Amino acid sequence: MIDYWHFFCFHDTIGIKIAVNGGLGLLIMGNIIAESNATALDLLLEKVYQDGGHDFRGYKRGTVTRRLERRLHVVGAKTYLEYMQFLDAHLEEYERLADNLTIKVSGFFRSPYSFQQVARLVLPELVSYKRDRRQRNLRFWSTACARGEEPYSIAILLAEFLGYELRDFNTSIYATDISRHVLHEAQAGQYSPKEIGGLSPTILENYFTYQDEGYAVGSNLRQMVNFSYFNLVSTETPPFMNLDCIFCCNVLIYLQKQLQERVLGMLYNSLATPGYLVLGEVETPTDNLRGRLECLDSKVKIYKKTGRTL
Repeated sequence: MIDYWHFFCFHDTIGIKIAVNGGLGLLIMGNIIAESNATALDLLLEKVYQDGGHDFRGYKRGTVTRRLERRLHVVGAKTYLEYMQFLDAHLEEYERLADNLTIKVSGFFRSPYSFQQVARLVLPELVSYKRDRRQRNLRFWSTACARGEEPYSIAILLAEFLGYELRDFNTSIYATDISRHVLHEAQAGQYSPKEIGGLSPTILENYFTYQDEGYAVGSNLRQMVNFSYFNLVSTETPPFMNLDCIFCCNVLIYLQKQLQERVLGMLYNSLATPGYLVLGEVETPTDNLRGRLECLDSKVKIYKKTGRTL
């Protein structure tokens, strides 16, 4: 059992849930005379997980702390304890907090060179492999799709690469995210002129329609993308199996090493053999996977699975 008496002094009882040996215990706390920020943060994140269903316990503390401070300022809480009390009285705050802690930066072909290398190194080999075995399924996964720019970019890449042969394949692009709010926006597929400003006129003409002073994703792309809610860090059970290619870009950098290993292990087991993993340019596989993935491009971090599952 964790001894929190080293960190707090108590009187006047209030209840806060904490994790004790993997289960739930009840710590009877009073007005905190001296609060240890690190321990209080652990308590807060455990509460968010147990009561709100959002798991940020394995995120890097620097990122979590900076973003938490914004919510504390907004609601007028001076300490993590005060914020926990606020959560008890305002359950809707759990969703606001989750949206605030979730990284939503995205864009069409956000890393152009990465997509260029996928088209050069992954797609020719993958499509040839499928043709040789008379396999017609192409299965991709965008693990943190935000407002949909990444999965729609993958759809455009496949359509451009395959051309008329696209109709010969049963193409599925699974797009998941931790934020239900951004998933709703992704499904709507509506983007402002600024958001699609980097796309060529030909791409806009072929895959978008102009409406309501913005651009809507065309049906030819929509039918390739399937959006759903999924939290990468909350389970070791993959939502999809036998995937040909997974994009997990700029997610691992926010996670602590142990959680990185767990997430990467799940992604590895989700891939078919052969299968391809695309990470962010500053991300690398953890030690337990390096020997099982062939690096196709060390700059943009494209890897190929060739061995057995973990």
